[in-house]
Amino acid sequence: MTNNLAERTVKPYVINRKNFLFSDTEKGADASAAVMSIIETAKRNTLDVYGYLLYLLTILPELGNDPTEAQLEAVMPWSMTLPAYCRQMYHEICNERDYNKKMLKNFSGGVK
Repeated sequence: MTNNLAERTVKPYVINRKNFLFSDTEKGADASAAVMSIIETAKRNTLDVYGYLLYLLTILPELGNDPTEAQLEAVMPWSMTLPAYCRQMYHEICNERDYNKKMLKNFSGGVK
């Protein structure tokens, strides 16, 4: 048995430990740790981190200051209600964009 997965998950925190010393406030250090936790959880759930953070920063303000448990459950990384762009990796989005351009070119090629 090995604990490599656990050690690799904790490594970014260890590397940034010194950075947390330079946070101006305790709330700033807590916010940094929370963001890192969200990022690592998204990675473990094979989400596109940028897409997931974009989704969270868009949807969470709409939930207000006191979201319900059901609302929070819907935005968790393991939720099946996440938009497709949270589950696609950047290279998949680029490939899809290229495919759509080719299809559009083929479709419009016959129309004069």
